[in-house]
Amino acid sequence: MADAFDDWFASSLGPPERLPDRRFVSAVQAHIALDEQLALEDRALIARLVSQLAALVAVAAALWLVGRAAPVAERLAESPSIGMLILLAAFGFVVVVFSTGGRSPDAAIGMD
Repeated sequence: MADAFDDWFASSLGPPERLPDRRFVSAVQAHIALDEQLALEDRALIARLVSQLAALVAVAAALWLVGRAAPVAERLAESPSIGMLILLAAFGFVVVVFSTGGRSPDAAIGMD
């Protein structure tokens, strides 16, 4: 008798029988796909950031080494404004190259 009572009790307290909610399932699947896509984009963004930081460190090291060379150091000591102009031009070049994000440099400055 306990089995019949348990069946009746479960059926009276449980949710009514109905078809699966397909709209809810498709919404959950869309959210899962979006989360996976965002995770991939996050990994790509971090990888791009690391490579750009490595390139920036390499450019800075190259400028520092060139600036310490005897002929260049003497020239920069005579005219520091030329050194500042060269550094600003190099910085502008690095900004244009990094801001393209895989596009051509012409597209970054609006010539495309």
